[in-house]
Amino acid sequence: MEKSIGARLLCVAESIPPCETLVDCGCDHGYVSIYAAAHGKAERITASDINRGPLDNAEREILAAGLSGKIKTVRTNGLDGIEPHDCVVIAGMGGELIADIISRAPWTKDGCTLVLQPMTRSEVLREYLYREGFEIKSEKIVSEGKHIYCVIVATYAEKTDYLPYEKYISRAGISDPRAREYTQKVLSRLRFEFERKCSSGAFSEEEKKRGERDIRSLDEVVSSL
Repeated sequence: MEKSIGARLLCVAESIPPCETLVDCGCDHGYVSIYAAAHGKAERITASDINRGPLDNAEREILAAGLSGKIKTVRTNGLDGIEPHDCVVIAGMGGELIADIISRAPWTKDGCTLVLQPMTRSEVLREYLYREGFEIKSEKIVSEGKHIYCVIVATYAEKTDYLPYEKYISRAGISDPRAREYTQKVLSRLRFEFERKCSSGAFSEEEKKRGERDIRSLDEVVSSL
């Protein structure tokens, strides 16, 4: 029987395009790998994790699902030592960590599709993607419990231009039905952090201007939704 994986991971799994090879980086219990294998998303899947405990859990779940022939497990840090794959899934980590993992795998710029679900600091991840020439092809907004998340699909396209608001939601993400709810929450956090840093004197004049510009840009997007 296929296990329910929750709205967040289901959105991640459904965002995987049909491909030959897939790596589920930071696989935890392996639920995304199992869904992808069971639904024919990929022919061969690598489920990786840095910790032995989660990998043991994944191996048990994969075995119980009868998918050991399609999914192999690897213990490694991020994508270190993993050969090029057609698609990479990285879900459930902070935006900074996801960006770092991608930066250490230059083959992700060679025809690879990235399916990314940051838990925090998605703006850091988006800015990294833009700066490195990736294009965000789609962005879905999904809620689970009291939390709301984004799922980003990106490919390398040598595209580096972006507007200030695009760090906080991509152009593709604006068309999502929950874009207004998502951007309002991001804007509230942004304003709170900005005011706190201004009060503590943690901002340089240049950082303050940049923060004001970002808030103004995102506020215009929220008003238009």
